[in-house]
Amino acid sequence: MGEAVDNLVLEQLRLIRADIRKLDEKLSGRIDELDAKVDGNRGIPVALGRYLRDIDRRVEHTEGKLGIEG
Repeated sequence: MGEAVDNLVLEQLRLIRADIRKLDEKLSGRIDELDAKVDGNRGIPVALGRYLRDIDRRVEHTEGKLGIEG
């Protein structure tokens, strides 16, 4: 009886591994795409921050030329 239980457990482990492999195959491409999107989205706030800094510098420059304190 013990050997039958061992075989049953091993068979279940094989099935679990097969399912995990299938999931890995399906998700591996999607995870890479998600990583690329996350990296792209990180650049958006950085670019916005730089854009706002540039605008602030222009406003300060214009205020300086007009003699207006900010």
